[in-house]
Amino acid sequence: MSDIYLLLTADLAEEVRGPTVPGAALAPVLLADGVTFVLPASVLDDPAHAVRQPQLAACARRIVLPQEWPATDPALLD
Repeated sequence: MSDIYLLLTADLAEEVRGPTVPGAALAPVLLADGVTFVLPASVLDDPAHAVRQPQLAACARRIVLPQEWPATDPALLD
């Protein structure tokens, strides 16, 4: 998988979130900044998500650094 991600606003994340074809769905992830959502850029090449390509094609793309991801809840590690 690529380290390049699509950057989405909250509105766009809500618009594209959910099923695209049976058995496939998009689930944008909120970064630690509490504002920016991301999806792997590879979704643009996945035929299962072709229905969302027009909305996602214009998104800015960049590498997401490890410190930008939300902290893991320690309770989930038990």
